[in-house]
Amino acid sequence: MNFLLFIFIITISFLIYVEMSVGNVIYRITSTGIRQIHFMNIIQYLLEPFHNPFLWKIQLLDINYIFIIGISTIIYYNYN
Repeated sequence: MNFLLFIFIITISFLIYVEMSVGNVIYRITSTGIRQIHFMNIIQYLLEPFHNPFLWKIQLLDINYIFIIGISTIIYYNYN
């Protein structure tokens, strides 16, 4: 499997998991009451561990994108 395809699959799976466990990351209710996808919120959430040390606590590593990508990369290169 191509590494970029692998990272894409991990990212999509991660976003689905975060939306189900944390909620309101991808879909948010606007001021008009309509539920919409906010792409900037997705990008900000994925990069948040660089700015927020709170996401590096052991209890929150499952919703830390940088940690998940790091572990996934190690697994990918160990199995290929």
